[in-house]
Parts: sequence; structure tokens; C-alpha cells
Amino acid sequence: MENKAYAFAAGLFLLLLGLALAASVAWFQGDRTERVHYTVVARAGVPGLNLKAPVKLRGVEVGRVDGIGFDAADPRQILVDIAVDVAAPVTPTTYAQLGLQGVTGLSFVALEEAQPDAPLQRAAAGTRLPLRPSLLDHLAQAGPGLVAAFAETATRLNALLSDEHRAQFGATLSGLQAAAQDTSRLMTTLRPSAQQLPTLLRDADAAAQRADAALRRIEAMAAEGEQLAQALRSRTAVLDRLDAAAAQVQATSRHLELALVGDSPPRTQPLVADLSAASRALEQAARELTAQPQSLVWGRTPRPAGPGEPGYTAPNATSASTAGAPR
Repeated sequence: MENKAYAFAAGLFLLLLGLALAASVAWFQGDRTERVHYTVVARAGVPGLNLKAPVKLRGVEVGRVDGIGFDAADPRQILVDIAVDVAAPVTPTTYAQLGLQGVTGLSFVALEEAQPDAPLQRAAAGTRLPLRPSLLDHLAQAGPGLVAAFAETATRLNALLSDEHRAQFGATLSGLQAAAQDTSRLMTTLRPSAQQLPTLLRDADAAAQRADAALRRIEAMAAEGEQLAQALRSRTAVLDRLDAAAAQVQATSRHLELALVGDSPPRTQPLVADLSAASRALEQAARELTAQPQSLVWGRTPRPAGPGEPGYTAPNATSASTAGAPR
């Protein structure tokens, strides 16, 4: 009897211990997060979407799928019940799309915000969120057209890569290779000239500087010539006035000579003669200055020696002697 009571106590203890362990596991594995339920309305299919599939808001997991079924009011619609964390910013403008989980083929619900800049206003529990087609859905809808386009592209590529076109392409490549070789040889030929080009440029620069200096000297000489011409013009005007004055003095002296010589006493005749000689000398000086105005600047040009003067050379002496010689 005592053994049976001991066995009963041991079995009861084990049972209570198992229940406690199960409760602890359930406690630690239980989800105590407060969630809000929304309904995703899909007009098309939801391939790869299963219960307990994750729900992500802008890439952050915020909930799970709790139920999938057809709408009793409109069987063409599929209602997906999702449980989302109460802290997730779900607004009335939020929409859903299906995303793929890697290469497994399973889908998840991706929530996106239609108006990210709009003021935050949380959606009420039970709000229906539209399911918009994703990129894969668009590709699936455009599948036949894409296949036809790929087939046409393949046909054109096949025509482009025909034997004739490949031969032409090979000839084009050969021509490009020959042109590249000719260009290489041309560059090799032009390389010495290119190496001498800096020296030529320096020489040209030096020549340009020398030409500039020469032009400056020519300009300075031209300015000096202009000043000299102005001086000569001024001296020519002075000479003209001097010539006129000499002519006037000579005329006056002649009138005085005519007036005084006829009835003048003998002592006045030397005075008149001196005045006449002075006027003639003044007239000769004016004529010489008129003939050689540059003598005011560089001095008088010496007159050639006359007969009997030192340095005189008889003109045509050589020609005369040559003319007198017998032929």
C-alpha cells in the first residue's frame, strides 16, 4: 500500500513538472506584442503567399499574415488579413505589394506609403489596403509581348550575324588594324619633328622678340625723322624769310646807290659801295642756305676744288685720253 502511494506521488510530481515546463515554453515562445488587424484587398492572385508570411513596412518587418480567403461579397477579390504592430505608421494612403523572399518562391506583404510627405495619420483597425501589382506582375502581364519582342530581337541578331555580315565585319576589323598600323608608323615618323618642335617654337619666339625690338627702333627712327622734318620745315621758312629780307635789302641798297651815286660827293661813294657789297653777301648767303638748308643742321658741304686749287681733278681726263687713243 505504501509503495502505491509513493508511485502515485512520484507520477503526480512528474505530471506537474511537465505542465510547468510546457507553460514556461509557451510563455517564452508566446507573442505578447499588441497588434492591429488590417485587410489587404487583392483583385489579382497572391502567388506564393502563405499564412504566417511576414509583413514589412518599407523593408522593416512589422507583422504577419493571419488569414487568406475570398471575399464573400465579391468572390473575385481575395482578402488577406494581416496583423501589424500597433507602433507601425500605417495610414489610410498605405498600399500593399507582394515581394519575393529570396529564391524560395515564397511571397511576403510589403507595405508602402503613397504620400510620404503627408502629415502622419494612423489608419483605423480593419482598414482595407489595396494590393497594387508589383514589377513581377507587370512582367507577367506583359509576358506574351516580351516573348514576341525577344523572338524578334533574336531573329534580327541572327540575321546580323550571318556569314556575309561576319565577313564584312572581319574586313572592317582588318581595315581598322591596317589604319592603326599606318597611324603608328606615321607617329613614329613625326616623333623627331615633334621633339624638335619646342626648339623651333623657342627660335620663333626669339625671332618675334627681335622683330619687335626692330619695329620699336624703326618707330623711334621715324619719330626722330618726323622731328627732323619739322625742324627742316621751320628752318626752310626762316630761310625763305631771310631770302626775302636779303632781296629787300639789296633792292633798298640799289635804290640808295642810284639815289646817292649820281649827285653824291666823293666821300659818300665808299659807303654806298660797302652797303652794296654787304647786300650782295647777304643775298649770296641766303641763296646758299636755300640751296642747302641741311647746312643749318650738319654744316655746309665743301665745294669741289676748282682749277689750280689743291685736289682738283680735270673732268673727263680718262675719257679724253681714251678717246684720243687709236682704235
